[in-house]
Amino acid sequence: MKKIVLQIFVLIMLMPAFSASGQIIVPKRDKASIEQAPQPEYSFCISLLPTANGGTVSYGIHMLTVDKKVKTTFLSFDTFIRQFSGSEPSRANPDRVNNLKNNEINVQTVKDLWKLRYATYPFGKSPEKGWGGQTGMPSEAQMQILAKYGVERIGDVIYGENLMNLLIDMENPTWVQIYKNAQK
Repeated sequence: MKKIVLQIFVLIMLMPAFSASGQIIVPKRDKASIEQAPQPEYSFCISLLPTANGGTVSYGIHMLTVDKKVKTTFLSFDTFIRQFSGSEPSRANPDRVNNLKNNEINVQTVKDLWKLRYATYPFGKSPEKGWGGQTGMPSEAQMQILAKYGVERIGDVIYGENLMNLLIDMENPTWVQIYKNAQK
């Protein structure tokens, strides 16, 4: 008898959780609590390391997870430019801001990132010269300049505000001259 009473009691207690159709009713979370939940942070990034498919610079999206782990998704140059300029959806640019126009950055400047590392174009023949002070590497003085943008080692990823500041600085002929003069 005690067993039956206990079963009836449990059934009565659980009844509000069930609808008439026998489905479990789960209360909805309000929109504010969902929006307040920690989210990963996304930003555009580059690496001065070449790509596997022959590019001189690696372009991508940097993700900092909620538990502070870093993940990088690499993109082709064209996809990077489309997302960076807001013409293609991107987690790193959800409002589809034209970062090129808003920061007066020329697409050629983004293409010229290879010049930070190399004195001559590394893949194939090109009459264009780079700014790197050593064979395939920036000089020590140039690495000190790049440290301002978060680069301690040549393989470090430059992302977020550091990347934007680097691209803006590369538009400045005075900055470029200072970088070139640091080759020694």
